[in-house]
Amino acid sequence: MSPRSVRTVCICYPQIPFFQGGTELLCAALCDELRARGYEATLVSMPFRWYPKDEIGKSCLAWRMLDLSESNGKKIDLVIGTKFPSYVVNHERKVTWLVHQFRQVYDLLGTEFSEFRCCAEDQPIREMIVRIDRRTLLESRRIFTISRNVEQRLRRFLGIEGTTLHPPPRGRDRFRSGEFGSYVLAVGRLEVTKRLAPLVEAMRFTDPELHCVLVGRGPEEATLRSLAERAGVADRVQFRPEVDLDELVRLYSGCLAVYFAPFDEDYGLVAVEAFLSHKPVITAPDSGGPLEFVEDDVTGIVVEPRAAEIGERIRRLHADRRGAEALGHAGFERVKHIEWDPVIDALLSA
Repeated sequence: MSPRSVRTVCICYPQIPFFQGGTELLCAALCDELRARGYEATLVSMPFRWYPKDEIGKSCLAWRMLDLSESNGKKIDLVIGTKFPSYVVNHERKVTWLVHQFRQVYDLLGTEFSEFRCCAEDQPIREMIVRIDRRTLLESRRIFTISRNVEQRLRRFLGIEGTTLHPPPRGRDRFRSGEFGSYVLAVGRLEVTKRLAPLVEAMRFTDPELHCVLVGRGPEEATLRSLAERAGVADRVQFRPEVDLDELVRLYSGCLAVYFAPFDEDYGLVAVEAFLSHKPVITAPDSGGPLEFVEDDVTGIVVEPRAAEIGERIRRLHADRRGAEALGHAGFERVKHIEWDPVIDALLSA
């Protein structure tokens, strides 16, 4: 199927009510880029709830029963599945651009980040999800993944091959280099897997004029505010629950560095945004996706997510602005090829 034969595209993703994360932003950006190129594109979402556990099967069934063959008499040429369970949708021309599977029964199984355990009680639901994934993913004309990390998980757990197709950020060409200021920026949902607590506490071990800016909302906000108070750095931790794209670009442009050290992240769009802004990224050895771009003392800093160690590396960056600038410019070289045209050509040619 060539891009010329595709006119109408549905981009599918699950939606947790009142929540917006990376998948929602990715799908919205893809939809915008398709429309800008003259395609008729729309977003298709349905609520997703993974608790109690038997709700997962209902969500899969809802996606399976969804008829996206046509709309008001107009044929839908292509559907693009993204995150579980949206790729369960049935269509004669389905492509999957995999954000991630239901990680709680795969790589997160048995960890503090999963409600599933290796026990007889959870086994039937785990096996059901694996069966559904194998069947419905293999229905895809092509399977792309948003990172090599996701590609490796797909191969490891299901024996299915995918092709990595790195997504650019929304407003890719608006990110720009600027001065190296006196703050470290962290962008993303405030949740435990993002490991923001070490950054907040790290302010104790940095120069007094330095502070950090946390952009985003999430269930960990109250915990992080309390931690800042206990650590005596509340005046050096700034919370910005919502910013528009203009302000986000400005914050990237003016920061000293970007902290992004989640646990085994799928991709790490924040790292790409940072490097497009010529800023070094601070991440961790087990952060997953960001490590495709972040190399210690080459494009950024790879450090254990412990406050004292993070604080020490931030202090060194602050003392060596030329070194920070060199890291940021090297990071830009790593990601400057990530653009929308190759992504859209690949998705529409499947």
